[in-house]
Amino acid sequence: MKSILGCLLLLAGLAQASDEVFSRGDFEVRVQPFPSTFLTPQLARQYNLPRSQTQAVLNLSVYDTRLERAVKTIPASVQGSHSNLLGQSFELEFQTIDEGEAIYYIAPFRISDDELMRFDITVLPQDSTREIDVQFQQKFYAQ
Repeated sequence: MKSILGCLLLLAGLAQASDEVFSRGDFEVRVQPFPSTFLTPQLARQYNLPRSQTQAVLNLSVYDTRLERAVKTIPASVQGSHSNLLGQSFELEFQTIDEGEAIYYIAPFRISDDELMRFDITVLPQDSTREIDVQFQQKFYAQ
């Protein structure tokens, strides 16, 4: 049975249709940024996430492609930042959410309407010595 957070994050990813996938060797990183208003008030409270028109959430999951499909995600060290077109850079504060069958790394961040954000994240999967660089950009709209 899927977790409530997992189902919500899946729906958020489908609604945004902007999942980013980054691979290196046997590992894959999937990233889903989405407006925080996609979170229910209860879920936002449960995970201490802001829920507002000027907030978004970055969801990141790490997979070992050598493992059976029954293993959904693996632990990793995750750190990164985001910046706007003015060159202002902000650290992302990732929170680990371990639901047993799935591990998510969640980071809230502020957005402005019609703003292009650039992300620069480094992921070190457990049992790996090679980091995965995750770099992408996405435009956000305040709702």
